[in-house]
Amino acid sequence: MNHKIARSTADDCVKIKALGYSSSHHIKMYGKRFEIVSDPFPDGNGVAVHVITLEEPTERTLRLPTSILVGLKDLFPRTA
Repeated sequence: MNHKIARSTADDCVKIKALGYSSSHHIKMYGKRFEIVSDPFPDGNGVAVHVITLEEPTERTLRLPTSILVGLKDLFPRTA
């Protein structure tokens, strides 16, 4: 079954930040180690963060795989 789940990009940003994708954290993605220098923000139809690497200290935008990180809506219960 292929169901389209409606969710807002702002909600995705909050959920991704709660997973640890926020400023001053390190991640390994696409075979590189990145230092995140911003909180997640909407970027087109997805979510991105600003990152730097040891090899490239200039800040750049890294789009995050939202469908993998956020997944299905009911996997993340809402908190009041």
